[in-house]
Amino acid sequence: MKKNLVTVIGTLGLLVALTSLKASAQMPNMDMSWAARSQMQLQYQGDMNARRVAMHYMLRMRQMGYTGPSLPTGVTPDTLRASMQRLQQSMDAYHASAAANSNRTSNAVGDWDNRAIRGCWWALNAYNQKVLVCPY
Repeated sequence: MKKNLVTVIGTLGLLVALTSLKASAQMPNMDMSWAARSQMQLQYQGDMNARRVAMHYMLRMRQMGYTGPSLPTGVTPDTLRASMQRLQQSMDAYHASAAANSNRTSNAVGDWDNRAIRGCWWALNAYNQKVLVCPY
């Protein structure tokens, strides 16, 4: 017991002696503001290049006789209407599938409740219809 206590005290003493109170081995805080400035400068250069190319493109389109909007996009009232109809159809299908899934879940929970807790069972009545028969 005494030997273990001496070992623990010795280990703690060695740990305290080797660990300095100052964290002198750590690196000082790094100034990364140059990276942020560089990123902003590169973003600005990219924006200016994109603007220059777009202006050149529009100038060339005008020289070739294009007189429409600033950028020919192919968006017309008809294409926009068709896009909105497809979006509405997809949302209707999504809502219908969510409702069907909710109905299946509700039916499964209700069936478990009726059969496992209440002791009901399915049977055929006199009209050959499937009905739930409960003992109460």
